[in-house]
Amino acid sequence: MTTLDCTVIIPVYNEDVKAVTRTYHNLGINGFKVIIVDDGSHMDFPDEMEVISYPAHVGYGYAIKQGIKATDTPIILTMDGDSQHTVSDAQKLYTIYKMDDDIKMIIGQRWNLNEKPFRWIGRKVLNFVASCISGHYLSDLNSGLRIFDAQLAKSYSPILCDTFSFTTSLTMAMVTDKYKIAYFPINVQPRTYGKSHVRVLKDGFVTVYYIIWVGLALRTRNLRAWLRRYITGQ
Repeated sequence: MTTLDCTVIIPVYNEDVKAVTRTYHNLGINGFKVIIVDDGSHMDFPDEMEVISYPAHVGYGYAIKQGIKATDTPIILTMDGDSQHTVSDAQKLYTIYKMDDDIKMIIGQRWNLNEKPFRWIGRKVLNFVASCISGHYLSDLNSGLRIFDAQLAKSYSPILCDTFSFTTSLTMAMVTDKYKIAYFPINVQPRTYGKSHVRVLKDGFVTVYYIIWVGLALRTRNLRAWLRRYITGQ
């Protein structure tokens, strides 16, 4: 399969170098261009790999946005660097995305997540709040495996979150602006190295903020523009 029109962005922070390197090469064998973004952890990758790095750890979303800036393809696919996403599922998302010219994003819906009850409840609450504000049912708001239109993502970049709520803010932006998105079920592999960097309470509050801020800001954009014209007389 040749996918010269798609770049895969993999943000990493203190992950398993061997596993990330293996994923990088497997994606390359299958025709994808791949960019690794090292979010300040100074991982030692082979010289032949395309890696963006910077001195300090900023956040998951910031890393993806740096990758988006560096892409020159019309399609972007993101997958997490903890080996929980598979190359096989990435290929499936790409194939489906290419089947419908109207789709602007396909999100990998995680059907086999093994979560603690507290995290499961929190995720469901976030999905519910986002669905109410956007006016669309959102079954998996923040899955990291997704494929989307590069130009749209670049246009939304200023309002997208620099931390783990990047995926949430991108979903809310596209859905609120009525772009067509879809879900496709994916398998989530068990984490074999390190642990999740997500802080449930703190990142949960940030996610709620971006759900409300992005959703309401875009839904009231025309009203605010009219008010500015009315007030300024222009």
